[in-house]
Amino acid sequence: MLKRPLRYFSISLLTIIIKDRIPRCARNDKAGSNSFFFLLTPYRLPLTPFCLLLTAYCFISCAPKAITPLPPQYREELTLAEIVSRASDGIQVLKAIADIRIEKNSEFYDQINASVIFQKPDRAHMRMYKFGMLVSDIVMKDRELYVLTGNKDTKLAGLIEELLFAVFWWDDVEGGVLSSEQDAYIIRTVSKEIHLDKATLLPLRQDISSSGKTVYVKYAEPQNYEGFWYPSKLEISVDDFRFSVKIDKLIKNPPLGEYDFRIPS
Repeated sequence: MLKRPLRYFSISLLTIIIKDRIPRCARNDKAGSNSFFFLLTPYRLPLTPFCLLLTAYCFISCAPKAITPLPPQYREELTLAEIVSRASDGIQVLKAIADIRIEKNSEFYDQINASVIFQKPDRAHMRMYKFGMLVSDIVMKDRELYVLTGNKDTKLAGLIEELLFAVFWWDDVEGGVLSSEQDAYIIRTVSKEIHLDKATLLPLRQDISSSGKTVYVKYAEPQNYEGFWYPSKLEISVDDFRFSVKIDKLIKNPPLGEYDFRIPS
């Protein structure tokens, strides 16, 4: 029962769309001269599926495109103090929800999900999960590591410190030397070198010397969570290990829970 009305509607709508887009000189739109549109009547063009598809295409192609948001842009040249002030922006605590792939000597080693809380200046609490079950619970306080749950895997335990350095990249750079090269700022201190995107102040890469080793961090894919911009992909390389970190959420100044940073007395 609906086939003929649906066919008439789709063809009529298509006729209107095409007629509106063809110049008057081409369509010869005069009284008594409608031979072009006569071909589009239901008696001459019973191509209902074609008409429906073409009509849908016209609507979709004319729909407004979504605009991808961009991080805040900084056009003026900044001092080191201004960079630190704008990047840190009152941050005391960060909470990351992440997936972490671990490779050793370029071969797969492990895959974990993690919830990590970082608190300035040097506290971190990492809970690691597999298949939704807690497999490791590690707290770092005053650079001391406490394994609350799970086996003491030194590499996984060391990851918590490396993530802390990677996330709070602006810590301990006030006495550093700032230089500018094309589209990047470079901050050099005794223990690290940081490259920042000049326009967004988001980190691009960082080399950190700590405890007799060098940690290499690469940042990519800026992401926005509730107005807070951060690199959502980190690649951390140290010795023969590589940690590929995909941050689903990085929450700024979340409230702390009762058991966060609690260690055995």
